[in-house]
Amino acid sequence: MTQMTNYSRRQFLGALGAGTVATAGLTRTATAQEQPVVRMGNNYFDPIGLHVEPGTTVRFEIAAGAHSATAYGSRIPDAATAFDSGVISSGGFEHTFEEPGTYDYYCIPHKSIGMVGRIVVGSPGGPAEESPIPDGDVPDSDTIVERGAVAYGSSAGSNGTPGDGMMGPGMGRGPGMMNGRNDGWGGGLPFVGGALGMLGLVGGLLYWALGRRDVSSQGDDSAM
Repeated sequence: MTQMTNYSRRQFLGALGAGTVATAGLTRTATAQEQPVVRMGNNYFDPIGLHVEPGTTVRFEIAAGAHSATAYGSRIPDAATAFDSGVISSGGFEHTFEEPGTYDYYCIPHKSIGMVGRIVVGSPGGPAEESPIPDGDVPDSDTIVERGAVAYGSSAGSNGTPGDGMMGPGMGRGPGMMNGRNDGWGGGLPFVGGALGMLGLVGGLLYWALGRRDVSSQGDDSAM
């Protein structure tokens, strides 16, 4: 009877661990569908580099100060429509990116001090890939595609290699597009998914401990 009880407990804990991992996966999938957001703060866009698929609507949202999200007319794909939020001090601005390619943009009041950003739609391409951005610095497009998003102040330099930081100390991570591929932009599971994953780990450890206890108990019964 004792062996049957322990076996049932092991089955339950094993199922709990498997169910938790599956739930965490569903959490990541649901989160990945959230709208990408670029925060506009004190002289920065965060994430400074963002990768999206064609047809994605990106929201540029004020975190502090007054800013704009304004495309360089000469640094977007030829068939693309330039976007310009105008200078705003609250709320946000949305733009849908239809044409694949690389889009560089800036803040009107703070362009001269390097408040710039880059969005890669689909795959890199277009005039922005032909010359360095004229103001400030942005991550390499291949790095953006690889990571999904690059946080402002992360260690990825404009050539996509680790460095001393792109534009001074990081100003925190933006909510961004939770795509699970990023390094400097959210990096890892959301809180709920992480908690569920930890619960699954605990269940697995309990399963292992109970299994060892059963083996020990069987050895003692044989000795008797």
